[in-house]
Amino acid sequence: MPEWNDVGIILSAKKYGEKGLIVNILTETHGRYVGWINNYKAKNFLSSIQPGNLVKVFWKSRLIEQMGNFKIELISSISGKIFDEKLKLQALISLCSLLEKFLPERQSYTEIFNATKAFLNVLVINNELDNKQWIKGYVKWEIGLLSSIGFSLDLKQCAVTGQKNNLYYISPKTGKAVSKQGAGKFAPKLLKLPMFLGGVEDNGSSLNEQIIMGLNITTYFFKNKLLPSINDTRIMNLPNSRDRLENMIKKQ
Repeated sequence: MPEWNDVGIILSAKKYGEKGLIVNILTETHGRYVGWINNYKAKNFLSSIQPGNLVKVFWKSRLIEQMGNFKIELISSISGKIFDEKLKLQALISLCSLLEKFLPERQSYTEIFNATKAFLNVLVINNELDNKQWIKGYVKWEIGLLSSIGFSLDLKQCAVTGQKNNLYYISPKTGKAVSKQGAGKFAPKLLKLPMFLGGVEDNGSSLNEQIIMGLNITTYFFKNKLLPSINDTRIMNLPNSRDRLENMIKKQ
């Protein structure tokens, strides 16, 4: 009878029938797993399986190909720590939705698990001087997700001239950085590269504008490179939670 123990991040939990839950978890060594939890109405249990929470998880099944059953123990309630911070909570929900949408089941993604766990640690830090700097980390996390599933962006040097400074843009065709000199007449067709991703400092851009530049990059590659490659007409759009996060940031 197959079974394992691991550490995981809750992605979603959906009621099934009167007593059951179907839970989606990204685990450290076993990848994204879907499992069943029965009799979930124990006191305080639902608060343990909120999206983003870090948990210990035990999985067991009669056959390896079956969904199997989870037993879960809370390690850290990430969602509970940021419950009153709407923007952070929306970022957390968006992150979980993207992982659930894009990562295939039962394939190990230790690198993206570690990156996600590191970002969650940043998310729960309460710092009045932070000035939403954590959102830069979110954009970098999305770039890491793209990289983990085969769409790496090259932001270290200009794809045209080879220079490593004076980078202003990123090519939507190749995912490579482009300098102002290398862009030439094609500049209007390129995506702007924010300073926190290696672009040249633009004194006219606020932090929020820089963040939007970063989200424009990841949104483009999610929609135009990743989603078409999945070739599944049922999932041709980004999760609504991701769209809501972008809209919330634009209104800041």
